[in-house]
Amino acid sequence: MKKLNPSYFEFFFYRYGTIIIFVHIVTIGCYFLSTKEEDPITLVFPTILCFIFFPLVCLSEYRMLKKNLPPANVFLTDNGLIINETPYPAEQIEEITYMPVRNTLNKFPNYFFEIKTNDGAFFYFLDKSMNWKFESPTLKLLNKHPLFSSKTTEREESSDGFSVFKKLK
Repeated sequence: MKKLNPSYFEFFFYRYGTIIIFVHIVTIGCYFLSTKEEDPITLVFPTILCFIFFPLVCLSEYRMLKKNLPPANVFLTDNGLIINETPYPAEQIEEITYMPVRNTLNKFPNYFFEIKTNDGAFFYFLDKSMNWKFESPTLKLLNKHPLFSSKTTEREESSDGFSVFKKLK
């Protein structure tokens, strides 16, 4: 059994944590290059700002995501999927669609998977972070799976933000 979706912490850390850490390193570098005094109190202020800003950005993104689209918890098994602790055999899965969605507020695309079952239910889950070739590890795993390779499709990137999900329901 393999988990297909990342945890919220993992998703937001890879999305914003690297940016915050980079800004913090640049701030510290500028401090040491521009001043000769070695007062550690002036370094504490940017550190506090960075580590307050990071959870606030993550919390706002999490709330927006939870409000517009509560992602499912998905596991891949040999003969199907387990979605929110409910087993779905491969015969019950109609289609799995990879969807990059660009949110208009933060300009970064979110990568989702949409699972459509034969009974008309839709489930969405976040994709894991891209590998070094900018490929989706989840899409690669589903395309290699003998039961889901024919059911996995890709959709073009949507710039409608989370409203694209309301159109699909």
